[in-house]
Amino acid sequence: MNEPVLYPNDAGAASNAPPQVLRPRRSSWTSGLLWLLALGLAIIVALVLLANTMTMHFPPLNISLNGEDFRHGWDAAQMPPAHKVALAAVVLVALLAAVIIVPLALAAVLAIVVFVAMLIVGLPLLAVLMVLGLALSPLLLLGWLLWKLISA
Repeated sequence: MNEPVLYPNDAGAASNAPPQVLRPRRSSWTSGLLWLLALGLAIIVALVLLANTMTMHFPPLNISLNGEDFRHGWDAAQMPPAHKVALAAVVLVALLAAVIIVPLALAAVLAIVVFVAMLIVGLPLLAVLMVLGLALSPLLLLGWLLWKLISA
C-alpha cells in the first residue's frame, strides 16, 4: 500500500536518467511521537550520564518488616559491576516505559472526557432537535406541498 510512486524526470523523454522515486511521507502525528520518544530517551540518557551512578555513594537502604530488619545496610556502591549494569538497565527500561505509558494514559483519559462531554451535550441536543422536528413537521409538510404546487 505504501509503495514508492514513480514519476518521469522533468528533463523530458530524451534524458537517459532513471525515473525519480517519491517515498510516502510520515504523518505529523507519527513524526511528533517519534520526536517525543527521542527527546525522552535523550533526557533519560543525560540524567544517567549526569548522575554517574557507578561512582556515587548512596546511603545504605534498610528494609524493615514489623520493626524487624529484613536486610542490613544494602549499599549500591558495594554492588558488583554486573549488578550495577543490570540495575541501570532496569531503571532505564522503567523510565522508557513511563515515557510511553504516561502520554498514552493521558490520551485515554482525555478521550473518555471528550466522549462523556459529547454525551452530556449531544444527547439532550439531539432530543431537543427531534422534538422540534416533530413539532414543526406539519409546517414542513405544508411548505413541501406548496413548493410542489408552485413548481408544477
